[in-house]
Amino acid sequence: MRKLNVIIVCLVLAMAGCSSGNIKTGTIGIENEVFPVVERYLENSAAGNWREVFETLSGEALAETRANAGRVKVSEKIVSKILKLNPVCQDVAEVSADFTKAYGGGVDRLAYNFRLKKHEGRWLIYMTTYGEYQHGELKSGQLPLEAAGIIKTYLELPFNEKRTLDHKYLAGKILQDSLKSKLLPMDTQSVKQQENIKTRVKTMECLGMADGYAVVRVGYDVIKDSEEYPVESLVEVLDVNGAWKICRMDITKS
Repeated sequence: MRKLNVIIVCLVLAMAGCSSGNIKTGTIGIENEVFPVVERYLENSAAGNWREVFETLSGEALAETRANAGRVKVSEKIVSKILKLNPVCQDVAEVSADFTKAYGGGVDRLAYNFRLKKHEGRWLIYMTTYGEYQHGELKSGQLPLEAAGIIKTYLELPFNEKRTLDHKYLAGKILQDSLKSKLLPMDTQSVKQQENIKTRVKTMECLGMADGYAVVRVGYDVIKDSEEYPVESLVEVLDVNGAWKICRMDITKS
């Protein structure tokens, strides 16, 4: 019986070894199939070649892109990109993309997740969502002076300058949200109220950084009608083609 158990254990280990090798080989094979699809999507969507973009899409991604393609007026160019494969299951994969694009004198860096499914031998993107920027393990360190300056300057800008100079200080989803907000009608009374609010940054602590990416705890006072209200936020900044920009801000205490 003991001998039989040893044989069974050996067989299980051998099968596990074969399975591990197949997964590794399969992952590399999938990368070779799905990465070109994502790259083709990125390059052509940046250039406004919508016919080529549509050929990489299916499902809700295709419907959404067809509906919004006509609104894109600026031609862009992909400057750099990092792709990472996250296998989901058979014939379904997710690719995380961290890419930088140049447009009309400006530069932006975005992070997207692309879900792909294999249809009749072809991989197609069926869903796109905002993702996370790719970087190593965050460790304590000294926040670069330029990054600290960007955070302080932006937070203390008057409301109107935050809107008009968003491309200079922001990146990624937070920049896209700012650009979209400027397309909406503004409430005059609300704008006047915002213009009367001032901000004064008091403290800044880098909680972790790696590979041109940092998370910073910022303490500041919001001043309204001569009253000061202490606020604490987590601000995430990253290197966008050599310049630090804010990519996320969350109020954690007010």
